[in-house]
Amino acid sequence: MSRIVLSVFILILGLSIGQSQSDSYSSLNGATEFAIPVSPAFDMLGINPNQVARPANIRDVKVDWSFRSWRLKPNLALQAQPVWEIMYNRPNLSKYRKANKWMQTLSTLDISAGTIEDDDLTRRLSVAAKLNIYRERDPLLVESAFSDIETQYEKDREAIQEKIDEIKRFKRSNRTHESRDSLSDVIDGLKNEIDALDRNQKQQIQDVAKHRVQKYWNTSYVDVAFGKIYSYKNDSLSNLKLRGEGYAFWVNGCMGIGRKVLLSGVVKYTALNADIEESQTMQGIFSMGVAFRYGSPRFNFFAETFYSSSNSDIVFDKASSALSQITNFSASYGGDWRISRNVLLSYGVRTNYDDSLTFRNLIPVASVSCLMR
Repeated sequence: MSRIVLSVFILILGLSIGQSQSDSYSSLNGATEFAIPVSPAFDMLGINPNQVARPANIRDVKVDWSFRSWRLKPNLALQAQPVWEIMYNRPNLSKYRKANKWMQTLSTLDISAGTIEDDDLTRRLSVAAKLNIYRERDPLLVESAFSDIETQYEKDREAIQEKIDEIKRFKRSNRTHESRDSLSDVIDGLKNEIDALDRNQKQQIQDVAKHRVQKYWNTSYVDVAFGKIYSYKNDSLSNLKLRGEGYAFWVNGCMGIGRKVLLSGVVKYTALNADIEESQTMQGIFSMGVAFRYGSPRFNFFAETFYSSSNSDIVFDKASSALSQITNFSASYGGDWRISRNVLLSYGVRTNYDDSLTFRNLIPVASVSCLMR
């Protein structure tokens, strides 16, 4: 299963990189996300700096690395939107803008896969799917934001291309070797002008997108997600010992207040088989949490609380299953630093408590997210 998931992500990644290299509009499709969101696969594994994820929508392939100890043993997750990549990631946005609301919503389908390894060499694998069912703003539908620079770009590029075509026709009718070489130099110069025009167009698009992100970084979203999780111990290449499995369904939303505040919340149901060798009964966990975030699109800080209850304490007490990172109650604080347009550093400190609010442990977590554009 993991090989199939990896193959799909490599294919999508290749398509995305190929389009970005040949397409002067690819930066428009991928530069308008208001935030770089948490990977749903990592959200299932419970190794994010914040347990109340910040919902958002990407139009790209993303890689996440998470660190939970000073041993610098990285955990990896891949994330992509296959419907968007296959159907709507085009040189212009006309197909996406003409699509009905259902297809525009389906284009936000997000598939992710992640894996981590604990200190006792127990590994966990998760696969998750997320769908954005409400977004306050869809920047790709705001034609007025990009129409002026799109129109001017097409006009300037067409004028240069007409000159190139005219010189090529004249070159074909000219038999003098020196004249043909001279005309080839002129054509090369005009092609360089097109390259410079493309670079300038990308920069203008990024400037417009940056302005909109700064203005609406805390826009409202609602996501729904479902995922599967597996725990296993790989003692040797020929011995794969399954330690547990489970699934989760959750709804995640956020609402902006003013220009600097974002409130987020999550409701989640998780079912875990703590140890397949001992029991085939799924243990259910109901969780909910709220988070307060303050700042800007480049720097922001959060504080959150997260509460969980279950019909069995085994999911909180039995660490050997290595499936659940959930405790009865936790409080976290930290922040995000968007180092560049493509790279986000998240960090946080989580304090965990039992059902009587007795302190259990403190976990520092850091993660790096990178959009592959």
